[in-house]
Amino acid sequence: MGMCQNKESEYTQKKPNFKCDVPEEEDEDEKIGEATQLSIEGETVTSNQKLSLQDFELIKVIGRGSFGKVLLVKKLNDQKLFAVKILKKKMLSMKKFHDQAIQERKILSLINSPFMVKLHYAFQSPSRLYMVMDFMQGGELFLHLRKNSKFPEEWVQFYAAELLVAIDLLHSSNIIYRDLKPENILLDKSGHIVLTDFGLSKLGFEKNELTYTFCGTPEYVAPEILYKRGHTFAVDFYSYGALIYEMLCGIPPHYSKNKKEMLQNRCEKPLEMKSCFSFYAASLLKGLLTKDPGLRLGSHGIKEIKKHNFFNGINWQLVEQRKLQPPIIPYIQNVQDLSNFDTAFLQQPIVDTPESKQNENFVGFTYYQQM
Repeated sequence: MGMCQNKESEYTQKKPNFKCDVPEEEDEDEKIGEATQLSIEGETVTSNQKLSLQDFELIKVIGRGSFGKVLLVKKLNDQKLFAVKILKKKMLSMKKFHDQAIQERKILSLINSPFMVKLHYAFQSPSRLYMVMDFMQGGELFLHLRKNSKFPEEWVQFYAAELLVAIDLLHSSNIIYRDLKPENILLDKSGHIVLTDFGLSKLGFEKNELTYTFCGTPEYVAPEILYKRGHTFAVDFYSYGALIYEMLCGIPPHYSKNKKEMLQNRCEKPLEMKSCFSFYAASLLKGLLTKDPGLRLGSHGIKEIKKHNFFNGINWQLVEQRKLQPPIIPYIQNVQDLSNFDTAFLQQPIVDTPESKQNENFVGFTYYQQM
């Protein structure tokens, strides 16, 4: 039984993911309101509505990923604030990520839930893709967890409950998420969770289907993805368990500075239970973090997770309606307050490399929200 403290003092860096649709050796070092249902709506894709980055005032860099960055912007005609995700076409094409970018745009335009970030516009330039989304002023759960080192169990119960509703909404709409981690969980201005970044998600995934894409984030990826024997929705429950583990003790399960060792330990070593885990928390984690996806808690229905004693006292209807009191209320002084964002991002220059003459058209990417 280990002590519940972060033994890796440097464990404060954002964790890249990996995506590999090509042979592994080519990409080995890369990225390894009411809401009782998720509404799938028709999308509006029009060619006569012209939108470009010139329609926005660029304010600050608030995030960065493997293929680009996220900016806080203000739409010039109505002064509304948005977050715009900018992806470099050249990088997407080099990593054979073209189809995944189109799929992410499609998922964002189809989902309609307060537990998911909302897409308003998507457009492209000769060398970049732009997705204009809601600006979540509470910032990433990652930053709040880093500031606190770990969360009290009642806090974890709240975040785990809201996340479970979000996962259920995705799975019930045949979307497998595949990249659950604190960096991809935002807080709105009230402190409720909002999922973002669907770059590794898969749309149209059937319950008994197997998919073989080698993808995820090393600290949270399920063993069956590493085994490359095919995976199902159950991978999201493993990542969900790894996230709960981290929120309770400060580091993910099997964590090691050596990434290869960490992944090997996940497949071969038993799960270490920390001394600060309550009986019910340990029981939940054992169920979620089992190596066999067929025996994993949630593999036979999400209700078996909701009924676990870890969630004793939780009113699931109130969770779905976002009526429970969040444990962290983001401190926000004004509409452009960025105190809940990492200063490492805020200090980065907005200006990027000049537009290239690539001019590759990502067919089906452009999107304008229905009014």
